[in-house]
Amino acid sequence: MQLLTMSNIKLGGKIPQLNMPYVTSCRQDAPCFKDCYCHKGNLAFPRTRNSHIKKYEMYKVNPKAFFEQINNEMKFTSYKLFRYHASGDIVDEQYLDLMCWLARKHKETKFLCFTKKYELVNDYLNNHRKPSNLVLVLSNWGDWRVENPHNLPMSYVDFNIGNENIPKKAYKCSGRCEACDNQHCWQMKKGDTVVFHKH
Repeated sequence: MQLLTMSNIKLGGKIPQLNMPYVTSCRQDAPCFKDCYCHKGNLAFPRTRNSHIKKYEMYKVNPKAFFEQINNEMKFTSYKLFRYHASGDIVDEQYLDLMCWLARKHKETKFLCFTKKYELVNDYLNNHRKPSNLVLVLSNWGDWRVENPHNLPMSYVDFNIGNENIPKKAYKCSGRCEACDNQHCWQMKKGDTVVFHKH
């Protein structure tokens, strides 16, 4: 089974991605469950959903072998960019550790991951260094706020109302990574912010 896909229209069809099943891999108190975009469009198709579940199960059986397969799928193509989780989230601490391992194996690739599992990330970074080519972005949602002691990049959602918590300096996403001149999210540094229209 191929673990990486290239079918995300927003990413332009040229950026590999790894997805996990939404809800199953997400934090159980995630504030976005009701309005999650994974409930609609191609991410909600049974075939796509079942594929994500299968990947999750494969990871759970043998985490190292799972990431070894991703490593092998990347070996013969020089990807500049890689995206985690248009669907789902970081499964557990070992998963995050293997994300770091993969980034170190592919130093020429910039890896990007948005996550609401901020406790997991913060605890991990208290004791480990992440590679510089792995960009972890903590995701806010409405009034729900994340703790960010490591000053990681942060994302916000524009709901058209109640946006007073969104920083004025936040980069406004156009909704198309291929149309973004500098692939902004992959270049985010500590303290940077980005805002997305709710979709």
